[in-house]
Amino acid sequence: MNQTISKIPREEAVEAIFSKILQSPNACARLSEIFYEHLDDDNRIPDSDPEQFAKIFFSAYENQDINALLLEVCQRSMFDLLREAYLIPKRFNGKAGMNPLLLTDADGGLMEQVVTEEGKGVSHHEFAKFQEVLQNHHCAPRSRLYLADGFDIIRSYTEQLNIEEKLCNRRRGILALYALPDTAALGMSEAQAYAIIWDAFCSIQKSAPSSMVYYGQETGSKDGQKYDEVGILLPIHEFEKQMLHHLEEVDGIVLSCREKMIKQAGKDSLPL
Repeated sequence: MNQTISKIPREEAVEAIFSKILQSPNACARLSEIFYEHLDDDNRIPDSDPEQFAKIFFSAYENQDINALLLEVCQRSMFDLLREAYLIPKRFNGKAGMNPLLLTDADGGLMEQVVTEEGKGVSHHEFAKFQEVLQNHHCAPRSRLYLADGFDIIRSYTEQLNIEEKLCNRRRGILALYALPDTAALGMSEAQAYAIIWDAFCSIQKSAPSSMVYYGQETGSKDGQKYDEVGILLPIHEFEKQMLHHLEEVDGIVLSCREKMIKQAGKDSLPL
């Protein structure tokens, strides 16, 4: 083939997280449901260019690249489907990343570029709710609260067969961001890190089903030491009346998970 097709980097050491999912009939059912939702008549988006479809289809076969096929068929990669089925966290790319997009700084002040007008940027009601929660919630050690926007990611191929990413389905909420031990320093891949926090992730989803959970490997740094981060975004319009209650529950789940990780990684892995 003359035209090179963009590829999504292949995840490494996926056996642990795949094993966790396969051991759960409920998880398997959710993955199957999400996949077939994207193939039904209401959601299917046929490629208008048959030649492009054929190139991607044959390239996926030649390269044994399931992501290429899935992106063409349902605009999702393998791990996109796992995230959409709430089976693994969304990827956190650090505090300067675009998903979630932080609207406040570590002290709770609005970022300079954020406007505080009703209907544009952050509304007075949203910021007032955030300030109320910030004043009344006692943050756990090595954690912070932020006002943030969370998104779903849709990927598709352009006419040049490059991968295009679009952010959609914005949800504004309060993000609780926690420091965790550095799993990369222990020789773990991102997929292996997902397996370690699997039980905590499932507990968070049960406690707050519509929350958005993010995980980043070595996205944090303090005094020259890198660390992982997990963030739980609670949409304001869904959790407004019970925000403090859910934050306390999330604190307990994450701190229990952190304690287990520190025992495995060593006390020096995350000074508290």
